[in-house]
Amino acid sequence: MNYPNVTLRQLRAFVLVAETGGFASASRRLHLTPSALSLLIKEMEAAMQVRLFDRTTRSTALSQAGAEFYPLARKLLGDLQQAVESTRDLEQIKRGTVRIACTPLYASMLLPRLIQGWREQYPAVTVYVLDSLHEQALARLRSGEADLCLAPQRKVAPDIVQELLFRDRMWLICPPDHPMAASKSVTWAQVMRERFVSLTQDFTAQLQVDLMRHSPDLALQPAHDVAFLTTALGMVASGFGITVQPEHALELIKPFGLVARPVTRPVVHRSLSLFRFDRQGLSPAAESFAAYLRKRLVKAG
Repeated sequence: MNYPNVTLRQLRAFVLVAETGGFASASRRLHLTPSALSLLIKEMEAAMQVRLFDRTTRSTALSQAGAEFYPLARKLLGDLQQAVESTRDLEQIKRGTVRIACTPLYASMLLPRLIQGWREQYPAVTVYVLDSLHEQALARLRSGEADLCLAPQRKVAPDIVQELLFRDRMWLICPPDHPMAASKSVTWAQVMRERFVSLTQDFTAQLQVDLMRHSPDLALQPAHDVAFLTTALGMVASGFGITVQPEHALELIKPFGLVARPVTRPVVHRSLSLFRFDRQGLSPAAESFAAYLRKRLVKAG
């Protein structure tokens, strides 16, 4: 096959012009003159036989072909960077990167402490936390943006490995003057009688599955669905209802003036899992970090 003769330098120039929206700012970041940068793009367009930018005297914008090519070019550069980083320190994990997608609660309340503990052994490795909603976390793993994913347990495709790390008990969260706040614990039947503030559809669906295992009468019908835990806590504090969240969320409730009580009959847990691709090996840094997560979280759970 005859591939167009596109250089890495041209590819980087194209992506930077697309991201900055013009040749002037891109040329400064590349330490090139605007004319030299323009020549690079023209040579690239000639090699590909497409027009990548629509240019006028006042603006530069991606053409239709350029807009379609941009995400592919950006991913290509990202894949190349990841390959170089993984190969450079293959033996001793002296440098490198680990990218972990994680749902918001555990990205804020659990993961930072774990990263700090691991980086005491590998201080030069950079760990990127890709905080994502439940539905998006696995998508970032599948797209290759993340090496690992830390998220609540769920059904996954056969090419993804899921390892259960620990279980997080579900607690009622309500205002201190709420009638249920006077009890040491509450039942799910009591919870069902209240206006329930839930999180995303994925969160609600998994909670409903857990409840239905115990009784078909425990049908969850949220009064409000929100995307973020802090939004749910704010709504509960303002009188919109109550919510039930994993125990790790209890560290967040004090600023909202809320209290928590364990929920019984049944006792329900949110199971946290580590996800990775089965068909590809992890970099040494990511493999080491995954092993550290298993050791710390399985032991704690």
